[in-house]
Amino acid sequence: MSDTGFRGLTPSELMAWKPPYQEYIITNDILLDQGTMGIYGAEGAWKSMLALDMMYRIASGKDWFDFKTIASPVYYFQSEVPQRPLQKRSVKYQLGNQTVTDNCWMATDLYEKINTGWGSTQMEKELERTHPKVLIIDPLYNSTSTKLVDDYDVGLLLDRLNQWRKKYKCAIVLIHHNRQEEHSEGESFHYGTEEWFGSSRFKRWLDTMIYIQLVNDDDHSVDLKLTFEKTRHAENKIAPIEVHAKRTDLTFRRKTIGGIL
Repeated sequence: MSDTGFRGLTPSELMAWKPPYQEYIITNDILLDQGTMGIYGAEGAWKSMLALDMMYRIASGKDWFDFKTIASPVYYFQSEVPQRPLQKRSVKYQLGNQTVTDNCWMATDLYEKINTGWGSTQMEKELERTHPKVLIIDPLYNSTSTKLVDDYDVGLLLDRLNQWRKKYKCAIVLIHHNRQEEHSEGESFHYGTEEWFGSSRFKRWLDTMIYIQLVNDDDHSVDLKLTFEKTRHAENKIAPIEVHAKRTDLTFRRKTIGGIL
């Protein structure tokens, strides 16, 4: 594929084409090179903490809950958490997980919107400066000025993100909220990818969609359930996984029957 346009290939030419040296970032085709991923759930479901964990694991090439990663530079844009608490989280994570890497960058801005005007210009400068293989945007609602329920507005946003994927050769991970859950007679209902808040164009655009559910929450730790609701490129379905995380050191461990890995 050309950086400036497109050109059709015959079957023979396609067969002879050599793919990039790095085809994936997270194995099982969970996150491909220049791919897309959405991680979403209710408020307080530890989405941003999981995003921080993912950032460090990809940046250092460590397994992500038993899925192999290829060490890749990551840019993490956070529009909800000021720099001081982000610094505290980062330090706690590095100490707790004995992780030291400068193969990632963390930026906070509580006002600028990355899809338009100065915010977009600044993001492109940062992508040009750092050359990340993964861009994490957290959270989606506060990082853009897009009307998330408007198909046309969302289309403009996705065009912008696709432009970055092509120009800067990066995958994009969106951290987002679900819509308000339906409840009846004390029971809540979840309708899969339909629960992603906003236009249906998002779920068509995303390669992988992971729903996070807070299963248990106490003073010392949390238990999470990660459901792979959409895995466009995976050859086989990926079963949900359960994760145990400690508040004290931000360590994340995949749970197994009868214990924790």
